[in-house]
Amino acid sequence: MFFYLLFLLILISILIYFNVNNPLNNPFFISIYPYMLVFLFIYIIVILVIQFVDNTFILGFTYSFMFIFLVFSIYSFLKIWKNLKLCKKNNLYKDSYENSSKSFKNEVIQMYDGNIMFDQIIEEIKKAKNHIHIEFYIFRNHNIAEKLKSVLIQKAEEGIEVRIIYDGIGNLMLKNSYIKDLKAVGVEMKVYDNVFKSIIKGTLNHRNHRKMVIVDGIVGFTGGINVGDEYLGRDKSVGKWNDSLVKIKGEAVKSMQKIFLNDWRHVSNKNLDSKKYFPDVEVKNNLPIKIISSVYNPFGNEISKAYFSIITSAKKDLYIVTPYLALSNKMMEGLTNIAEKGVKVKIILPKKTNHFFASWVNSTFYKKLIKSDIKIYLHEDGFLHSKIIVADSEVLSIGSANLDTRAQYLDYEINAVLFDKNQGNKMIEQINKYINKSKLLTMKEYNKRSLIEKIKEKIGIILRPIV
Repeated sequence: MFFYLLFLLILISILIYFNVNNPLNNPFFISIYPYMLVFLFIYIIVILVIQFVDNTFILGFTYSFMFIFLVFSIYSFLKIWKNLKLCKKNNLYKDSYENSSKSFKNEVIQMYDGNIMFDQIIEEIKKAKNHIHIEFYIFRNHNIAEKLKSVLIQKAEEGIEVRIIYDGIGNLMLKNSYIKDLKAVGVEMKVYDNVFKSIIKGTLNHRNHRKMVIVDGIVGFTGGINVGDEYLGRDKSVGKWNDSLVKIKGEAVKSMQKIFLNDWRHVSNKNLDSKKYFPDVEVKNNLPIKIISSVYNPFGNEISKAYFSIITSAKKDLYIVTPYLALSNKMMEGLTNIAEKGVKVKIILPKKTNHFFASWVNSTFYKKLIKSDIKIYLHEDGFLHSKIIVADSEVLSIGSANLDTRAQYLDYEINAVLFDKNQGNKMIEQINKYINKSKLLTMKEYNKRSLIEKIKEKIGIILRPIV
């Protein structure tokens, strides 16, 4: 028992050491952290079983399970270490469009109501003449997914090419019948790294979190929604859902198409490079857009770089809307530096998150941000899931990426960055609506938090790398 307790002490010491030194600054630790937490949890259970259980069968099962998980953990650590070395050499994962340039001929519609978002998506899908490309992190077994399926089946029966990519972990609960019904009419539906493949590759901890719909290579949608009724406010456990989506028509859709086709190559081993997927689009408006995609890279991916660039470019004001907040030392320094230079920084977060521990993590950054005169608003009208950054009304980012650990280092994301003052002002108008239904968190209010809230905040520090 002494040996088991000594090993437990070593594990806890390692976790404390990295958390004190901000784990978000250590690429390897970010990648292995969830494995370590689960291993620690299982190891504590094993110690308790050894101490208090005399049943031979239960003890044997416990030891066997522990051994299997230990082997799995060691294998995963070695694969992650190898992946990180290749990442550093920049020859394992590459952003599908990391060197994208601005496109200028575009039209954009911003949407902030879930019903309007899905109505617009389905309306454009019904108009499809050639192909429909869809990529979502989650498809729920909900009414909206069934409605979408019916429309896609109809289009496939008309001879339209329909391709869907969904994440292997995000859709563990998706019914097989949903996939079979679509495939039966010719819809090509591929999973992005299922559980087995993720374990073999050592990539279980990073997922395809992208959300996009492309119709005929002419119209594209991207934002924060997945395919589920909660995004329409129909889930009572979540309540009102506040999210954002942009509908893009024009040259920028070609960039989105390249990202999708790159992902399609990954899941199907098929290279679709036909010109029909990149038609010329006549658009009169001159609205510059840059589509940014990111992949697994714990050293900092393209989304992380773009966020830092937008934040540090602000000269007058900066608005950030995100449900989950996890800041590296570099990102925190960037925010506090511009605030100290007089930039008015406002961060809007949900008071209640859809994952109970996410708000604990968010709160770990409040004190330092408030001390730097950064305004923290806690939104109280339902759950705020939008991912938006606006700098000086002139540069705005909207897409699938939160300002958290997963988006900046681990997951596959897509964002649209718009360079347009009119669009920036429209977005700020919406953000102000969020602010009007939020409460400003002052230092006085922060210092009044209860003992339980303080304990949750301490736990939140430990959970930063998994949010």
